[in-house]
Amino acid sequence: MREPTILRHLSVLYRISQIRINRKLKPYGIGAGQYPFMLALLRHPGISQDALSRHLVIDKGTTAKAVKTLRKAGFVVRERDGGDKRAFKLFATEKGEALREILDGILLEWRDALWSGFDQKERDAAYSLAERMAANAQAAVD
Repeated sequence: MREPTILRHLSVLYRISQIRINRKLKPYGIGAGQYPFMLALLRHPGISQDALSRHLVIDKGTTAKAVKTLRKAGFVVRERDGGDKRAFKLFATEKGEALREILDGILLEWRDALWSGFDQKERDAAYSLAERMAANAQAAVD
């Protein structure tokens, strides 16, 4: 087996990304652990907690903790689903909506830093390969 494996590189990339995003988000009272949830809620208003877990491929317990943290901080509200009285829809508050441009800016800046020195063909190839690997991983656990 080739050392280090691609998973090592992906893990390093993920950890450094989390550190960077945490630093950038600290002034806004949100951390790297909550930003994917906030971003998904901004992009999919009214999503249920279960659908949010599936969308992010994150277990329900972790999603519940993140949503609770975001609600407590005033970024998110829950509303009863009219069709299913047991379910709630999640929406960004005005404070949460204010994060949209901030999150987009931070992620675009980080994306540009990561892709520095890559031409479009290399970017497309890397994205395609990562997408295929993710699909293979999902198929392997299904």
